[in-house]
Amino acid sequence: MSRLTESLNEGQLEAVLTTEGPLLVIAGAGSGKTRVLTRRVAHILTERLAEPYQILAVTFTNKAAGEMTERIASLLGSGISDLNVATFHSFCARLLRREAEHIGYTSDFTIYDADDSRTLVKNCLKQLGFSDTQFPHRAQLRKISDFKNQLISSEAFAKQASGYFETRSAQIYSLYEKRLRECRAMDFDDLLFQTVTLLKSNEGIAKKYQQRFHYILVDEYQDTNHVQYMLLKILAQGHGNICVVGDEDQSIYGWRGADIRNILDFEKDFPGAKIIKLEQNYRSSGNILKAASAVISNNEMRKGKTLFTSDGDGEKIRVLMVDHSLDEAKRVIETISNANVPYNNVAILYRTNAQSRPLEEQLRRGGLPYQVFGAVSFYSRKEVKDLLAYLRLLVNPKDDVSFGRVVNYPKRGIGLKTLEQIGILAEQRGCSRYELLLQLDSHPELSGKAKKLQPFVELIQKYHARVDDHAVDIVIQDLVEELGLIQELLNEDPISGQTRVENIEAFVEGIVDYSRSHPEPRLAEYLQEISLFTDLDRYKDDDEKVSLMTIHAAKGLEFDAVYLVGMEEGRFPLQRAIAEPVELEEERRLFYVGMTRARRTVHLSFASVRFQYGDVESIPSRFIREIPKEIIEKRDLRQKTKYDYSTSRPSRPSAPVAPVRPSGESYVEYEEEELIRPGSVVAHPTFGRGSILKVDGFGESLRLEIMFTGVGVKKVLAKYARLKVIG
Repeated sequence: MSRLTESLNEGQLEAVLTTEGPLLVIAGAGSGKTRVLTRRVAHILTERLAEPYQILAVTFTNKAAGEMTERIASLLGSGISDLNVATFHSFCARLLRREAEHIGYTSDFTIYDADDSRTLVKNCLKQLGFSDTQFPHRAQLRKISDFKNQLISSEAFAKQASGYFETRSAQIYSLYEKRLRECRAMDFDDLLFQTVTLLKSNEGIAKKYQQRFHYILVDEYQDTNHVQYMLLKILAQGHGNICVVGDEDQSIYGWRGADIRNILDFEKDFPGAKIIKLEQNYRSSGNILKAASAVISNNEMRKGKTLFTSDGDGEKIRVLMVDHSLDEAKRVIETISNANVPYNNVAILYRTNAQSRPLEEQLRRGGLPYQVFGAVSFYSRKEVKDLLAYLRLLVNPKDDVSFGRVVNYPKRGIGLKTLEQIGILAEQRGCSRYELLLQLDSHPELSGKAKKLQPFVELIQKYHARVDDHAVDIVIQDLVEELGLIQELLNEDPISGQTRVENIEAFVEGIVDYSRSHPEPRLAEYLQEISLFTDLDRYKDDDEKVSLMTIHAAKGLEFDAVYLVGMEEGRFPLQRAIAEPVELEEERRLFYVGMTRARRTVHLSFASVRFQYGDVESIPSRFIREIPKEIIEKRDLRQKTKYDYSTSRPSRPSAPVAPVRPSGESYVEYEEEELIRPGSVVAHPTFGRGSILKVDGFGESLRLEIMFTGVGVKKVLAKYARLKVIG
């Protein structure tokens, strides 16, 4: 016993020894929750309160389950084969294979992955004669997943469906389920859905598992969704010996179904529950905890706790201020280079994957080794590779690989047989596929497809002619707009499509950066530079690398130094969350998670101007403002000037465009109000001088009502208005 309880603080010890009845352990960041879980299991087994097979411990990742099993084995001196430590999905898969006959399956059913599920939904759409444009398969699959996580069957949804779109979505869901059964398959969501459905409908089987598992332990309880909550509630009926460990302040997966109410309402769901708070932090310095606690205290949906450490205050929170997004990555990488911190103890965290692009470029320029977690490298993302293929074809009409990638993207109704025929004819005539299409009239074999192929040829010819005579950044922005890439990505799936749109915007921003830094920017030279950026072979396989990832991907990790970039309103928190209290609180929890990944130092950076298909003024994230000023150390690298973006792009200069400070223009300190506000005087390139009457929205959706002298009131979208603030 002494070996299991040694080095535990008071709260941890109480959590380990409290074995009977429902228990909620509120485990703050870095408070040793894994130690509590593993020692609790070891204590139950050492005291012979249960046999190993009578304990069920569930978590969310195979990695976490594996680490928990290893720690328990280390505490007990040997491994225990019949101890049930598993993810929710693997536990349910094992249960369903044993009980498959009760739900009309055989024990050898197949589990479909995400790609299999997408293919099946596509086939269902085709069978029903539904258009993928009107009913995007990704969006339909997301709906089906949401239904299953809410325990809504296809039959139940069909009964409540109304209207054109709902009734057809119900048909898709029903056919999808029918096809799954015909294939003797389950998708990932089915593993939980079918398990809970079985336990709810078959009392005998439910009692069998309730009697088998005497103790249930749950890690990361704040991340559970409705179907997971129902599974645990059913299994714990009778004995009530359920211990859940979690932190409501780290609930960051609401967008994929996690329900924070599960942890907030634990006492209501499990009457008589005991609550223990673990508040001593063993990871972060005092100032990091003070900052994170001050920010998260603005949330209402929380139980509340006060994190503390015995390690002292440590360094202050460092806020890095730069003029423009062009500078942010450069300054962050310079700071990392000059700091005396091993690269493998450094993490750059961002809100969305699209933000990695300038960081990756600067890391490569600086020769710093790095690795991207939780996502593919920026230039390997499909939407970026698609756009790059267009650019390469504009420069090199003989590039058959790029041709094959974009000739039917966005969809133009050009089938595989047509592409095969083009390939054969091109090989026979010794030309590239695109060059073949330049002579469509000479190839009667393709006359039937001319109407579909000709618009593509005209598009490439049009932009090929513009490449040498027009600013490369303007050409690319026009190409993206004419292709309709933004709407194409959003039509595929409004949720994941938004992230892909951000990647396109980040790509265009890179070209704008290139154009501004080169007196004679040329597309061919830019593509050559990018090809060097994407060549990873020159880096050695070295563990000492800077880590780049989203804050979501960083959950559960820790580093000596953490850099949180893009700390601006509309970017973090996201624009769509600002007007939604529930979403804003999740954004704040995400910031709290990012802060508490750090052991020693936290760096927050923001830019006064951020590119969003044109430069827009940015204001610092509210999360910076919520940190006590006395624990902030500001590093202001701004030139106290502004770029003049009154035109979309200056005429081609002989040298890089220099910052210009318009007469009478003020500069925004990060504690002050934003420049664009009611009463501000602005200049518009068409309407002249005016006074702002009303401001609505932010960022690219910022809308203004302006009274212009001699013109009257005009409503404008700030993104396109090209305004200069005069006073």
